[in-house]
Amino acid sequence: MLTHPITPELAHVLMDCRCIFVRNYHLQVSIGVYDHEKLAPQSMVFNVTAFVRRASASPKHDGLDEVVDYDFVRNTISAQAAIEHVQLQETLCDRIGEALMQKSAIIAAYISSEKTDIYPDVDAIGVGAWYFSDRLSK
Repeated sequence: MLTHPITPELAHVLMDCRCIFVRNYHLQVSIGVYDHEKLAPQSMVFNVTAFVRRASASPKHDGLDEVVDYDFVRNTISAQAAIEHVQLQETLCDRIGEALMQKSAIIAAYISSEKTDIYPDVDAIGVGAWYFSDRLSK
């Protein structure tokens, strides 16, 4: 039996979080399993919602150093997308998720990626997944 990744216990933890998101980040990415996909980068769109405990995302002095900077999320996406040719969107999302979870303030994230130029009659094809920190229960 499949269960949703957001259990009642996890929902309780996430309710005490602030969401930081990057929406519709467009990049050219070297990705694909087919020979023709290895010839040139493809258009992709990324969406990331990172969950940060309010204690780590509620500035006392209105300072950028007191929160997770949006640039960190955006730069993580672009850095992982630029490392090397990757065959699968799943692999790229996993790399982004693993990199985001290295930031101690981030306890969970939902990441999706889309290829936007695959079919003429489809806006996009893609994948999405949840990523959780081992710090979630702390």
